[in-house]
Amino acid sequence: MTRITIGLFEVFMAYITKFFKGGDAVFIVSQCIGVIAAALLLLSFQQRTHRRIVVMQAFSGFLFAVQYFMLGAFEGMTGNIVGMARAVAYSFRGKSKFADSRACPVVFACLAAIGGAITYSSPVSLLPTLAMAISSFVMWSPKTQKLRALTLPTSLMWLIYNIICRSYSGTATEICCEISIIIGLIRFRSKRPNKQKVVEAKENG
Repeated sequence: MTRITIGLFEVFMAYITKFFKGGDAVFIVSQCIGVIAAALLLLSFQQRTHRRIVVMQAFSGFLFAVQYFMLGAFEGMTGNIVGMARAVAYSFRGKSKFADSRACPVVFACLAAIGGAITYSSPVSLLPTLAMAISSFVMWSPKTQKLRALTLPTSLMWLIYNIICRSYSGTATEICCEISIIIGLIRFRSKRPNKQKVVEAKENG
């Protein structure tokens, strides 16, 4: 029964891929959707609070899932669906026992792995799957600076995947994402005064 279900799913995915790849209009629309998703993702790294970051990334993930579906890149679609649900769950950190538990990132990492296994087509499929699994632990951290820094390697995985899949807006997104993360790290870096200087100032005063 399981083999039959997987077989039917693969036939359906192949049909959808063939259908969407045949239309230039669909490709153009998918790229436009990707641009909007990219804008939301890049703006998320400029937010000060963890909640705002994950909520904006949830909307971005939904739009990217739509784009990948239209392009027939189902590994990316599945990864972004998991990412969208994960972002919503993580936005409740501090308000939900599940969101605050260590089991939460494990659950979403497992969902990413399951989704990747179902849509696996080649070694390239491992890139978005690994990126989503790793980022499940990264995004769970309430420390925004740590979140930004550890997003860099997963962003690189998505960049490679998008180049191979010829997702132009996705490729541009990840390049800009890397830049945006670095800007965010610099912009919100800790500006703690040097204790020695404070002591010296008090003594001289």
